[in-house]
Amino acid sequence: MRRLRDLVEVVTAFLAAAVAGLSVMMPVDFARVSGTSALHQYLLVVNVPRADTAGAISAVVAVVLAVSLGDTRLTWIAAALTGVALLANAVLSRNLDTDLSLTTVNYIDSIFGGVLLGLIGAAVLRKRRTGTAFMLGAIASAVLGDLTELPSADSTSSGLGNDSPPLWSIVVVVVLIILSTCWHQRRRVELVPDRDAPFGSVVAAAIISGSTLLAAEWFAGHRVGTLPAIMAVAATVLITMMSAFILTGRDGSIVLIGVAYAAAASAIVAAPRPSWVLPILLVAVAAGLWAGDRWRSPLAAIGLVGALAFFAAVAPISDTGQLVPSIGAVALAAIAGYSYGATPPRLIQNRVVGIAVLFVPSVVLAIRGANDNLIGYSHLWYRSPATEHNPVAGWAALAIAGGCALGLLRLRAVRPATPPRPVNSLRAQRDSLVEDQ
Repeated sequence: MRRLRDLVEVVTAFLAAAVAGLSVMMPVDFARVSGTSALHQYLLVVNVPRADTAGAISAVVAVVLAVSLGDTRLTWIAAALTGVALLANAVLSRNLDTDLSLTTVNYIDSIFGGVLLGLIGAAVLRKRRTGTAFMLGAIASAVLGDLTELPSADSTSSGLGNDSPPLWSIVVVVVLIILSTCWHQRRRVELVPDRDAPFGSVVAAAIISGSTLLAAEWFAGHRVGTLPAIMAVAATVLITMMSAFILTGRDGSIVLIGVAYAAAASAIVAAPRPSWVLPILLVAVAAGLWAGDRWRSPLAAIGLVGALAFFAAVAPISDTGQLVPSIGAVALAAIAGYSYGATPPRLIQNRVVGIAVLFVPSVVLAIRGANDNLIGYSHLWYRSPATEHNPVAGWAALAIAGGCALGLLRLRAVRPATPPRPVNSLRAQRDSLVEDQ
């Protein structure tokens, strides 16, 4: 029975993180959007970055509150209620046909998805196996969400089902969370005080998420040349460094690497690609996590991100078919896994902060759309095979990676390396505090 419970918790951690991440990054009922009017698509897609930002901040707020309370039973109950709300929102959205209502539903979906991600993270990240499963699901959802192609008349699904996440996957997750909640009902509540200020994570997430979105939308609204691009890149680097230093110890390393990775991922050539590549991406993320955990080197991670950005700037795209996009997608997945495996933050809530930065669209997306004639750059929130490749976006991503690398070096120079706090269980955390006293 013990082994069965552990197995169910591992599966729950993976599926819940994946479903929550996809709920944040992708619109409600993706297939139905592709068959509607251009206005319907525009109203929904143009609001996706703001909904993503709301979901990212919600995830961090949820994990901080849950970790601060230290009550695993209450955390599981809250996760179960959030899962039910997410399922209800997905079911009700099928009966809403107006443009405004579907856009509003997407905001609700992203916020509930973010809350679910934060609560599950607080519940499972203390154990190694469930924590690894959570990271795999969260990172894979961010990668798959980033590689979503633009809705069109020829695309009737996202490659994951008629909806993304599919309705059946939400049902499965809700059942698994409720089952895990029942198993935790009789466990003794153990409150573990944290002597670090937990709400610093919320401040850092709010700064990096809100400022990144503002910088991206500002550039999209100006599009007047090289100087605004330089200003946007410089602002992104400075804001990221400030947010990284708000976090305790060297936990800010994951923010610096995450922002650099998000920029490189936005510039990489990854469409069109064959559908059979999707399961390979999951394997690539898992392999990257394993390699990162075995050979931990934040500097190597930021170096790989820089190489990815360089690839985005110089990769040939003419007459290459699906070869280069497939290579780019697999590289994205593997480097994401390694980056997060090689840079595990000391505090649980900061691991969720590192995931949350992947949900906010980077300013590089705005640079990619600098030559468009549309208002804003809403269609470039998704991959479009018809979009002309812009090497400037790759060079901008490389500049962001270089700036974040300098920030990483500075952080490691001024913040001492401290041994990680035991996070295998609540009991281990309690015992460590007793030893300190």
